[in-house]
Amino acid sequence: MQINCPHCQHKAHIASRNNLNDEKTIADLYCNCSNPACAARFVMQLGFQRWINPPVTNTLELAASLIGKLSKADRVALLKEFG
Repeated sequence: MQINCPHCQHKAHIASRNNLNDEKTIADLYCNCSNPACAARFVMQLGFQRWINPPVTNTLELAASLIGKLSKADRVALLKEFG
């Protein structure tokens, strides 16, 4: 991930991070501009918004849970269709 200085648009470096929740999905990023003529220091906020594609482990757990709730006959039919 690249952060740009909001003043001069040069690349900035993340000096530190302060997580704002226990899940570590929202954080303040303390940044320093790499442009010596600017030398700005600023805070950007980073936050998780949504999944585009959920993690494989979540998908597998959900599938296993749903299959486990099927009757034996439905599981056999499902296996025949996709197996």
